Amino acid sequence: MFGKKKDNEEEYFGTTSQPLKLTTIAVGTILKGTINVEGSLRIDGTIEGDITCHKTVVLGPQGKVTGNVTSVSAILEGTLKGDIHITDKLILKSGCMMNGDIYTSKLEIEPTACFNGNCNTIKEEKTQQSTTVAEKAPNKK
Repeated sequence: MFGKKKDNEEEYFGTTSQPLKLTTIAVGTILKGTINVEGSLRIDGTIEGDITCHKTVVLGPQGKVTGNVTSVSAILEGTLKGDIHITDKLILKSGCMMNGDIYTSKLEIEPTACFNGNCNTIKEEKTQQSTTVAEKAPNKK
């Protein structure tokens, strides 16, 4: 009984030796400058400057960003003034205010989200594994 719950927790949280890589900017916090985050980033405060994130950016309902954002994926609920470059999926939630250009391969916009700018779709990057398999496949004649 208890062993099964432990297995589920380990599966959900991953290995315990790896620290959780989540950076949070709390309400009332103001950061100015370039931000580079190795893991994921949640913004409930204000950032004035460009953001580079290697996983997911979550802009909370009270969050404000003035600058460009580059990330793998993003969920926007707050205000963004600047361009956003996403390699996977971008979600604009209800109440979001986006002023700038979007570059993404997948885009989801909820009905009451506001978006002012241009939307550019990009091709998804192929994974290294699929390229390697294709290169190793024998040529049939």
